[in-house]
Amino acid sequence: MTSVERIEDWIGQDAFDSAGERVGKLQEVFYATSTGEAVFASLKSGLFGRHGSVVPLAGASVGRDYVRLAYTSEQIEQAGGSGAPASLDREEAARLGAAYGIETAAEEDYESATAAAERVRSAEEARRRAEELEAEARHREEAAQNAASTARSAGEQAADTVEQARQARTEADRARAEAERIESADPFRA
Repeated sequence: MTSVERIEDWIGQDAFDSAGERVGKLQEVFYATSTGEAVFASLKSGLFGRHGSVVPLAGASVGRDYVRLAYTSEQIEQAGGSGAPASLDREEAARLGAAYGIETAAEEDYESATAAAERVRSAEEARRRAEELEAEARHREEAAQNAASTARSAGEQAADTVEQARQARTEADRARAEAERIESADPFRA
């Protein structure tokens, strides 16, 4: 047997008591949120997994395809429980601690491996979405800068065209004035 590392990897495996008697299957692991330490595990047992219990993981060890708990099946049965819960509140943790003779911190919160995995998945999804949105924002900023640059160029071209038109009008006016001067000075003009 080896000591318990990443106990959540053993969810679904058989659980045995300290005497080697099968007591159910590991259903869930509950971690102390302040330390991240695996503190309790819920077990399913009985026909169709209808019976459940919660057991401390202190002193537990794992084999290749099972978890061995540090408590006897009698201790597990005597501790009672509200089945195999999806969550573990402070009151139930304190009650279980007293039943198993272990100390639990009164202000400790517990998070299930399933909830922690979902939280991590949600955080990763949010991070991925943030990266996508950041890339989209960069793309739009570049497009805006290109549009602004194009607008500046178009504005400059428009200003140049307006200036060229003004110069052409001035030259046309001069040419018209010159033509009129020449025509009025023409002695053969009737």
